Amino acid sequence: MALTDTAPETDAPAAAPVVVGPDPSALGSGDHKTVGRMFIGGGSLFLVVGLVLALVANIERIDLAGYSIVDDGDMFAQLWDLSRLMIMFGGVVPILVGLGIAIVPLQVGATTLAFPRGAAAAFWTWMVATSIALLSVVLNGGPGGGQTDFVVLWVLAFGTMLAALCWAMVCLGATVLGLRASGMTLDRVPFTSWSMLMFSFLGLVALPIAMAELVLAYLQVRYGFLPFGERQGLVGVMDSLTRTPSIGLLGLPVLGIALDAIETHTGAPVKQRKVVLGALGAMAVFSFGGAVLAFSSFGRSIAGDNALLVLDTAAVLLPPLVVLGLGGLSLRSGKLTVRTPLVAAVLAGALFTKGLALGALSVIEPIVNFLADVFDQSWTVADWLQLGGSTLHEGVRALAMAGAVLGVIAGVHHWGHKLFGRALDDRLGLLSTLAAAGGGVLWGLAELIGAFIDPEIGVLAGLTDDGVPALAVLGTAGAGLLAAGALLLLLNVLATTAGGRGSAAEPWTGLTLEWATDSPPPVGNFAEAPVVTSALPLAEEA
Repeated sequence: MALTDTAPETDAPAAAPVVVGPDPSALGSGDHKTVGRMFIGGGSLFLVVGLVLALVANIERIDLAGYSIVDDGDMFAQLWDLSRLMIMFGGVVPILVGLGIAIVPLQVGATTLAFPRGAAAAFWTWMVATSIALLSVVLNGGPGGGQTDFVVLWVLAFGTMLAALCWAMVCLGATVLGLRASGMTLDRVPFTSWSMLMFSFLGLVALPIAMAELVLAYLQVRYGFLPFGERQGLVGVMDSLTRTPSIGLLGLPVLGIALDAIETHTGAPVKQRKVVLGALGAMAVFSFGGAVLAFSSFGRSIAGDNALLVLDTAAVLLPPLVVLGLGGLSLRSGKLTVRTPLVAAVLAGALFTKGLALGALSVIEPIVNFLADVFDQSWTVADWLQLGGSTLHEGVRALAMAGAVLGVIAGVHHWGHKLFGRALDDRLGLLSTLAAAGGGVLWGLAELIGAFIDPEIGVLAGLTDDGVPALAVLGTAGAGLLAAGALLLLLNVLATTAGGRGSAAEPWTGLTLEWATDSPPPVGNFAEAPVVTSALPLAEEA
């Protein structure tokens, strides 16, 4: 259909075209379910790698007198930077993209993904680029690396990773806008598909800016503005993408998955649907924020270059509160069942929102400074609330990443039958959920307490003698639990696909179009082209 909000009129459902092509399970296939599974599998592997690297970095911070695993502070910094890159752009974002590629065409009633071969090319490009980025850091490249050629290689690999993810987002967004079933107006799009549309829009405006900043930062380092040993330029790109409000990029698909899981597993549709869709759209706007443009310039009076950043950091918390509040009404009115998708979905939304709330604390100082300037007063903020450069941002990142991992667990378990033809083991899923949730809370709590104890402790507290070893132990335990949760998810997926574990019978069904086809779906997805007249088309058949 055209890229409009109105579906074309039709007298009778048209037969879906017969799709003839290669084996959809082949690695070279353009079938969207296969491409989605490849993104999920590759992302899960790199996610575990990133979390293990973060665990090693936290272990190193316990003993501040010396280095027992890495050789020196530069190597520690490289390890810390690499863990952030692997967790976010090697793990969480590609997995969420993979879920969208596999599920969105089914939800909107499409026979395929828009530009399916392009999505397959995006996967292989991302996979190769991520492997090269990992290798370049091992060879002393990356931010602060000592080998010029491998710093160049890291910049190219990171930029290519972002470009590949952008193209995959183009495929996702175009599918929702142009391939919806007859009768499916935009306000009838399922929550996950709508959130993936917002996720794609935000990614396509934020990630290219980050790519441009990456080039500028590299030129700054390469041609003498900053020596290679100084990390501010290249590290600033990752900072701008992994702090509040930009970290809200991850929350969009997580909240959409949570809403669909709540509707299915409680049997109670979410109320005020248009309000929820509007809130997710507002979150995409606020998450763009000034951080992408201003390299997170906290700690100064609100002025033209960082006023947007401060306002967005505070405002990005509001949409998740609206979404979770309305989703909570369904939890109260529906029938609660202790299943991995529902438990993981609720915890994902809660942890992510908690992270955004903590991130809002960092704007207290610039707001007070602004008011002091307006009223010509000498107001100051207590030292313990001067959080701009403290480990608060690490705590926010830990909670947001844990929330994203839980959202991934919820989505993979919720649509396990659609993805793999078998439902994942629910007991192992609950164990991975509890590990990830507990790990995120412990890790975030350690960083938050450190920020209040001594705001001068930077994110690389392990490089100085000012850190708090007891908090490093707590953070290490949290990072270990979060890594264990991701590893359990990966093992559950591998056992289900390779060993035939899990339920062969579909344990639950929902009210949106993906549940109207077989599990796993055939090539072409539907025997007949769906026609819908409401946001929950299968509810009319119940």
